[in-house]
Amino acid sequence: MLKFTGDFETCTWLENETYVWAWALCEIGNENNIIIGTDIEEFFNICYMCNGVKIYFHNLKFDSSFLLDYLFKHGYTLIKDKKDKKEKTFQCIISDLGAFYEIIVYENRKGKNWQKITFIDSMKIINLSVKKIAKAFNLPISKLEIDYNEYRERGHILTDDEREYIKNDVKIVAMALNQLFNENLTQMTAAR
Repeated sequence: MLKFTGDFETCTWLENETYVWAWALCEIGNENNIIIGTDIEEFFNICYMCNGVKIYFHNLKFDSSFLLDYLFKHGYTLIKDKKDKKEKTFQCIISDLGAFYEIIVYENRKGKNWQKITFIDSMKIINLSVKKIAKAFNLPISKLEIDYNEYRERGHILTDDEREYIKNDVKIVAMALNQLFNENLTQMTAAR
C-alpha cells in the first residue's frame, strides 16, 4: 500500500467561507514524488487512482474538517463498523476529547475492487511542528513561510514560492516518517 504525507492550504481571509486553495502529497520513501494541486475534488481523484493508500496529515483535526465537508457534500455516509461498508461510506476514529486519529474512506468505483483511503494524524506519531521536525530529524530542508492572509481565489494559480512552501511541508513530514518507518516504528501514535 502506498503511503503519502498530505497537506491542505486553506482560505483564512473570508468570514463565512473557507476552502482548500492548494494541496500536496509526498510519497513516503520516495520523497521526490510530490503531487501538487489546487482543488479538493482533484485531490480525492488522485487518492482513488492509488487503489489503496495511507495519507498522513500533520494535525488531521484541522484538515479533517475539509475532508469531512467534501465527503458529506458528495453523498458519503458515516458508518460505525467496517462490516457496514458499502459504496461511499467512511469511518472515523476520534477520541472523546475530539482528537482525530484516523478517517477511512471506502469506495468501489466502476465495480472494481474496494478502494480504501486511510487518513492518519502524523502529529500523533511526531508531536512537533513541521519547523521543529526539520531540525529534530536533521533534514536538509526547512519549513518556509508564506502570507496566510493573502487573498487567493478558488482556482488560484500557485506561485513558485507557494509551490515550494507546500512542497517542503509535505516533504519534511514524509522524510521524518520514513526514518521512523525504517526503524520499524509503525504505530498510529507515539505511545506504546
